Amino acid sequence: MDNLQKHLRQFPGKKILVFGDLMLDEHIWSKVSRISPEAPVPIADVVRISHVPGGCGNVAANIAALRGIPLLVGIIGRDSSADKLTRALKQAGVSPSYLLTDPDRPTILKSRLIAASQQMVRVDREDRTLVSPQLAQKVMARLRTLVPQADAVIISDYEKGLVTPALCQFLIKLAKRYRKPVAIDPKGLDYAKYRGAFVLTPNLKETALAARLVINNEPSLLRAGQKLLREVKSRYLLVTRGKEGLTLFDGRKVTQVPAIAREVFDVTGAGDAVIATLSLALAAGAPINKSCSLANQAGSIVVGKVGTAPCSFEELEVALEGREPTARKIKLRPEIAVVARELRAAGNKLVFTNGCFDILHLGHVRYLHEAKKLGDILIVGVNTDASVTALKGPERPYASEMERAEILASLECVDYVVLFNELRPDNLIKAVRPDVHVKGGDYQVNALPEKKLVESLGGRVVVIPPIKGRSTTNIVAKILGRK
Repeated sequence: MDNLQKHLRQFPGKKILVFGDLMLDEHIWSKVSRISPEAPVPIADVVRISHVPGGCGNVAANIAALRGIPLLVGIIGRDSSADKLTRALKQAGVSPSYLLTDPDRPTILKSRLIAASQQMVRVDREDRTLVSPQLAQKVMARLRTLVPQADAVIISDYEKGLVTPALCQFLIKLAKRYRKPVAIDPKGLDYAKYRGAFVLTPNLKETALAARLVINNEPSLLRAGQKLLREVKSRYLLVTRGKEGLTLFDGRKVTQVPAIAREVFDVTGAGDAVIATLSLALAAGAPINKSCSLANQAGSIVVGKVGTAPCSFEELEVALEGREPTARKIKLRPEIAVVARELRAAGNKLVFTNGCFDILHLGHVRYLHEAKKLGDILIVGVNTDASVTALKGPERPYASEMERAEILASLECVDYVVLFNELRPDNLIKAVRPDVHVKGGDYQVNALPEKKLVESLGGRVVVIPPIKGRSTTNIVAKILGRK
């Protein structure tokens, strides 16, 4: 792990050119509690709607979250989705400066309806026709400018009309001229357009389709991988295999990178995290085997999230267990459900509290110490960045979710920390089933919306009054010189 940490520390500042199909991912978060009288289908009551970059935009967001600098080249339309996508890119730390606009085609939009942390349905709006020759020329001009600046190149192909054979070969040859490694997330049956790339990263299904072979065991995977490697003439082929990990082909040998055991919540964006991390590692000078190990870690983090969400530098640091025992305290929701069940079975009294904890201050620390006195184990739910923004406004949070989680986990009184993306902690309360649910503030217990749920699970609610004058708002106001 120490060696991987060394390579991870080289990520900041590395420039990665990302070229491919750009789209807007819309997440419609809802609650389902009844069936429609019109048809036997659930009724989804919308709680909120969020927008994040999708397609190659999510690759770029992963690079930014890992402290690299993405140079994103893609196509948007002239519509409201383009405006939302531009805002989402900026919020993710990705510059939209290198995007091109095609007024004749819509910005690709993928809307996902999510209820109880599960994706129910996806609706796509897109035009998959090939880009015009005139637009292709503009793309080439932009790539000529950016390739010399980049440390590595990613081609993210979703078969939406931009990654044509001509543009793909143009970029691969241009990158070779400047000795930049090219990593490609491929699609389709014909991999000829990817010929000469440094590494391809298809998943198992894509590998079988492109090799035109059935893959049902290790020997058939070896045949398919070796066939593709010969046909595409790439230096490496990295097959992502979900729970089986990664398999790396290099022409001489085959290397298996075992999967990292994690509860899978949503596979959306896992491939994007893999290719982003792989490319940053290569740009940082890591050998291919170390680059694959880092990419494997990043992919395992993303599948534990709901919806399209990148892997951050801090999360990867924690996954590599660079700071023990703090790293062991931070759990995913499925993990904390198992931990809580085991602790309860052993006779421990569980205390749960939740909040944004955006800039930890004395009021928070004293509150958490008091909460711990109410039981044996203190579990703290922390709002993700997206949910803090929804609750507090576009300027918040001041500190990233993993920074906040790690700071909390470093407190002796805190036993476990778990991130949650909803505006209310109901689903997390159901997972933990606390004996005591603690709220901090000027609340009346009977007015708390969580009271009924906590008591139905056999627990009780306790309110701890806040320390007067101690709040994040007051601290920020003082820093900015406001009264």
